[in-house]
Amino acid sequence: MNPVGGVRPLTPEQLLIIADEVAAVHRVRVRDHALLAGAAAVTSASYLGIPVHGDVRSAAAGLSEAIIRLAPLDGANEVLADAAAEVLRRINAR
Repeated sequence: MNPVGGVRPLTPEQLLIIADEVAAVHRVRVRDHALLAGAAAVTSASYLGIPVHGDVRSAAAGLSEAIIRLAPLDGANEVLADAAAEVLRRINAR
């Protein structure tokens, strides 16, 4: 996958793995898989080929906000938002 704007995005599958781990630890569940996929899409969003997020910091903030606003889990969405943003920063630090 080619990074958009230099940011390596999270795939819906990667975000699901993170969500499953958060769900297991916090004893919650994914309440809406479409919302989870939508949150992942924030990291690769673009208009006419122009990325919405020009850097990793912006993409991580957008991902975190999307998770909190969409609330794809039935609890612990703030934990998921923090964990997903950190994973995104780490995969882009390589």
